[in-house]
Amino acid sequence: MKKLISILAVSLILISFSFMTAAERPDPWQQAKERGVEFRAIGNEPGWHVEIYQDEKINFVNDYGSFELKVPIDDVWYGPEGEDRIYYVENNLIQFQVIVMKKAYQDTMKGEEFPYQVRVLFPNASYIGGGRLLLDE
Repeated sequence: MKKLISILAVSLILISFSFMTAAERPDPWQQAKERGVEFRAIGNEPGWHVEIYQDEKINFVNDYGSFELKVPIDDVWYGPEGEDRIYYVENNLIQFQVIVMKKAYQDTMKGEEFPYQVRVLFPNASYIGGGRLLLDE
C-alpha cells in the first residue's frame, strides 16, 4: 500500500510539473515579434520555421532546430494585391525561395489555422506550412 501511495504521489508531482512548465513556456510568436520579425511560418515533419525580417533577411530553422540558416534576401516578387510574395536567396553557397500566399492553411498535426500558406523551396527539398504577419498583432 505504501508503494502505491508513493507512486501516486510521484505521478501527481510529475503531472503538476508538466502543466506548470507548459504554462510558463514562452510564446515563440510573441518572441519573434519582439525581435522584429515581420512574418513567421511553421511546418511539420521535420519541424521547421521561417522568419522574415522587413523583406531584408530570412532565418530558416529546420529539423527541430538542428539546422539554421540566416541569410539576406536577394530579391522579392510582390503579387498584384501585395499580399502574395516570393523571397529569393541566390548566392554562391545556397539558393532557395520562400513563397508566401494569402491562402488559408490548416496545420496537419495540431489543426491550427493560418491565414497564409508558405512553401520553402530548395533545389533538393521543399517544405509546406502556415504562417502569419506579426506586425498586425
